[in-house]
Amino acid sequence: MDAIESALAQSVPPAEIIVVDDGSTDETPTILEERYAGHGLVKVVRQRNEGQLSAFVLGLEHASGDILCFLDADDKYEPDHLESVTGAFAENKDVDFVFTAHRRFGADDRVVQYAPEDLNLGFSLIAVLKERIFLGSITSTLAIRRSLSLTLLPVLRQVAPRWRIRADDTIVYGASLAGARKYYLAAPTVLYRIHEKNCLFGRASSMEDDIAHGLRRDTFFELLARHLGLGPSVRLRVVWEFLSIKQPTRSQYRVYVRLNRRIHESFLQGLKGRIKIYLHYKCHRPAWDIANPAEFHG
Repeated sequence: MDAIESALAQSVPPAEIIVVDDGSTDETPTILEERYAGHGLVKVVRQRNEGQLSAFVLGLEHASGDILCFLDADDKYEPDHLESVTGAFAENKDVDFVFTAHRRFGADDRVVQYAPEDLNLGFSLIAVLKERIFLGSITSTLAIRRSLSLTLLPVLRQVAPRWRIRADDTIVYGASLAGARKYYLAAPTVLYRIHEKNCLFGRASSMEDDIAHGLRRDTFFELLARHLGLGPSVRLRVVWEFLSIKQPTRSQYRVYVRLNRRIHESFLQGLKGRIKIYLHYKCHRPAWDIANPAEFHG
């Protein structure tokens, strides 16, 4: 219940809290009923145990707010999390997806950051479509506009029966493929609990699990690309996509140089694209990336 209480204790209170009970067999339904029955903000919805993505879908279907934040049951928000996230959306009207840094607690204690400062990450459709770049973080750090969720929901419903864990992949990858502009907040306003029951942390996945997840992911990409009408010509916008990144990092620069080289058959077109990419990177790369580019994911 710490997750719910942390959401209720925000400096900017949420408009609603949708709690999805994914077929609990312990005392959770009773506790939820005792604590939150009739609560003005908390709405509990239940389903049989169908897995993480199915729970996402049910929660998204019941949500009515413009900004939707995710929070796993083991995790917590710092008191200023919603204030920080909603502020980022308010200041960046064209942004559809925000994720934050987080702090681990429990069996581990350290801050995990994508970068040491806030970044407007622009578009990432082509980088994700062609190179499977994961531009996001753990579930509890993610926030999206409801309009984006409505775009993704038809395909999320379709793949949910076979996607019980690592469902945050569908939100992170899906947002990029749907043409969402992304924004990163460097303050660790999410607390991510680490314990012996974490499904993935500190455990080596088996080859069978990796193959199965890879197949699920590829199917999701194919279905969503078809749903969104993404044709082969979208790849020709690779230079434009790179220019949408306000402060590109060195690793992003390398990805787009590689994509530009692969996409353009004409040497002259490729050279023009390479020059534009280089000049944008040279003029706008963040100072911290110049000093120590290997320290962060970038």
